[in-house]
Amino acid sequence: MDRSLPTPLHDQVAHQLRQAIESGQLAAGTRMPSTRTMAEVLQVSRGVALAAYEILFAEGYVTGKHGSGTYVAPRDRAETRSTPRTSAIAPAQGPVDLTPGQLTAEAFPIAAWRAAWRRASHHAPPIDEPPSAGLPELRHAIAGLLRDTRGLVLDQHEVIVVSGYGEALRLAVPGAGERAVTIGLEDPAPAEFRNALARHATILPVPVDGAGARADLIPPGCDAVVVTPERNDPLGARMSVDRRHALSAWAADNNALVIEPAFDGVFNPNVNPRPSVLATGDPARTMMFGSFRDLLTPSLRLAFLVVPRRLAATIEARVPYAPEPPSAMCQQVVADLLRAGCATRRIDRLSTLYAQRRTLLRQSLGAYPETSLLGSDTGTSATLLLPASIPAARLSRTLRDRGVITADLADYYHHRARPKNGIILGYAHLDEMTLRRALRIITNTLDEQGLARRTAGRARTVA
Repeated sequence: MDRSLPTPLHDQVAHQLRQAIESGQLAAGTRMPSTRTMAEVLQVSRGVALAAYEILFAEGYVTGKHGSGTYVAPRDRAETRSTPRTSAIAPAQGPVDLTPGQLTAEAFPIAAWRAAWRRASHHAPPIDEPPSAGLPELRHAIAGLLRDTRGLVLDQHEVIVVSGYGEALRLAVPGAGERAVTIGLEDPAPAEFRNALARHATILPVPVDGAGARADLIPPGCDAVVVTPERNDPLGARMSVDRRHALSAWAADNNALVIEPAFDGVFNPNVNPRPSVLATGDPARTMMFGSFRDLLTPSLRLAFLVVPRRLAATIEARVPYAPEPPSAMCQQVVADLLRAGCATRRIDRLSTLYAQRRTLLRQSLGAYPETSLLGSDTGTSATLLLPASIPAARLSRTLRDRGVITADLADYYHHRARPKNGIILGYAHLDEMTLRRALRIITNTLDEQGLARRTAGRARTVA
């Protein structure tokens, strides 16, 4: 996407001041110049200086004193920005629901959220509908986010903003609504994801092993294949570089598309990056879809596609036949939040939270040599593979009776496949105390099933 917009001047000013505060050039308690003085020093308008101060205030870098001016925030407030508070959510009572896909409100940038809506309300709402592909400033901000989080330079693709995740999938399916379409989908995959694609195409399974989707086993006749290179849900498999190149070769040989999600690997900061299929494959045959469900909130009902430039006009022409597009104000707010770095900072905070919870999972469930804990190094869920002597459905019923709700791995497989025996545990939405309680119930139940631990007589790691 080479038709980019320059970074707004107030964002540039805010960035410079933010760096000065973080480096200590502007120490905590320092009185900031007035917006008029700052505008004169930097040779910008007072409105630009005021907007920059609003951004810093929303992010907690500065604070105001009535009748006295603006000051650099104390160190404890600055630390609050970078250190997530795990005690913000009270421990859950009653049954513990570990089904995957649930979100957390922790580390949400509420101050920046309020400030972005306030700034958007400073102007009268537009009387025209937003462009069918989305506001240019939002499309540019999304391209910037993908550059910062995935290292992508979208010089041969276009970003198209759409109304929700389901609509993004509809538009991603090549020729949907015009002819019969066949899509290859990783197997296993979440049922709701498979069902969303099945509304627009025939879905065929593509087997997954420890190195990701098997490009050599893609069924013949597929118009496209949908893969999750950074983390298969639910097995946690990460696609090897060789497999990524094999997918690109398959697309070229079969005149087909490879479609991947934008943010399947963003909560894995300690994992060495691998190039996305979009970055390594033929730009004319790669596509990406994403939303802000996990990064901000699903209530925005805002998603996007990254499409080859050759397909952009065709896909954009199909957008008006979709549900009501995201409002112009909503798009302005999200663009504001992305430019201010709220999404990337929340990714960092959630990554820290999720890493702590993964450690609890590994400490408690990694002690049984007859089981395998998959996907516990990345993502927001893990899969516990069980021995044949403990059917997953039976274990799930026992756990439910004891107040812990899990998902059955078999539900993630295509109806033609032979599913593995296991349960899936989602933990993104749980506080540490509640997660410990659930894990204690699970380990007690596994002990009762006769599973031995690696070290006999070793005390449980989950208190």
